[in-house]
Amino acid sequence: DWYDMGSDRERSAVGIAALRYPPGTYTVTLEVGDEDYSQTLNVIKDPNSEGSMNDIMAQFALAQEIRADQLLAAETVNRIEWVRRQLYDVIDILDDQGSSEDLVETAGTIDAALVVIEDELLQLQVTGTGQDQVRYPGKVLERLNYLLGGVTTADFRPTDQHMEVQTILRDIANEAKLDLDALLEGDLSELNNALTERGVNLLVSP
Repeated sequence: DWYDMGSDRERSAVGIAALRYPPGTYTVTLEVGDEDYSQTLNVIKDPNSEGSMNDIMAQFALAQEIRADQLLAAETVNRIEWVRRQLYDVIDILDDQGSSEDLVETAGTIDAALVVIEDELLQLQVTGTGQDQVRYPGKVLERLNYLLGGVTTADFRPTDQHMEVQTILRDIANEAKLDLDALLEGDLSELNNALTERGVNLLVSP
């Protein structure tokens, strides 16, 4: 089953990239116990770079937006995985109790709907082998990661195409979040009410 999270109940996801900050003066603070140690750090522009400071700042601004999109998509995926894990636990409890086939079916339907939303954000068919990127197209998280790499390759301002793709991917991530919110507030809320009526203490929390 491509959607099985395995015995560890974990699924590999795309890492959220760290941003390279533009040239400037920064303060680095290290906390050790109750003590804070601060030091000024100067980031100097590469003297061999032909990009201007305006170019670098434009690039950094888009990189920040892409990273915010990554965090939004990752948060949505995490919420989905959390709810799905709870649904599996609820199904096990209902199976043990018996006479709750209707609720088991409802929980399964919600799980399937969650998979549809998650599949917009993360490629769920990865196997961990070297051929995954050839077999299965990247979804929003993978594409945002690739886009960020392209935007930050050199010290030049992002192209119009970079910004257009970011807008498209951001809209998909936002739509997935809205779809998730609607599912949790609707079908999941109704399931929780039904579980309460059946005396099941383990409710699914979004």
